[in-house]
Amino acid sequence: MKNIIIRKGFEPNLILYPLNEFQNIYSRINSLNEFSSEQRKLKRNLFSSISQVELDSNGRFLLPKSMALHCNLDKDVILVGMGNIIELWSAKKYRKFLIDDSDEFSKLAQKYLDE
Repeated sequence: MKNIIIRKGFEPNLILYPLNEFQNIYSRINSLNEFSSEQRKLKRNLFSSISQVELDSNGRFLLPKSMALHCNLDKDVILVGMGNIIELWSAKKYRKFLIDDSDEFSKLAQKYLDE
C-alpha cells in the first residue's frame, strides 16, 4: 500500500503530496524556530492541518471528515495537477479562485514567469 499526505490548503481546498515530496516540506516546517512565537504558531497550524492516508489497491483513499469540512466537499470534486502536488477542490468553490480577467492573468504571468 502507498500513503499520501493531505494538508488543508490556504484556500478552501486540500493539498495532496506524495510522501517523498512532503519530506521536503516537513523539513522546512520542522526547521522553524521554536523560540519565536510567530514561527511556533505557523508550525503548530501547519502540522495540525496534516493527515497521512493510505491508498487502497485501486488508488482510492478515505478522506478524514475534518479535511472534507475544510473545503466544503460534496458530491462533485475537482483535482488540479500543480506540478509536484495535487489540489482537491469542491467543484462549487473552484471557479471562484480562478482568474476570469485575461488581462490580469497576462500581467501575473509576465510578472512571475517572464525572464
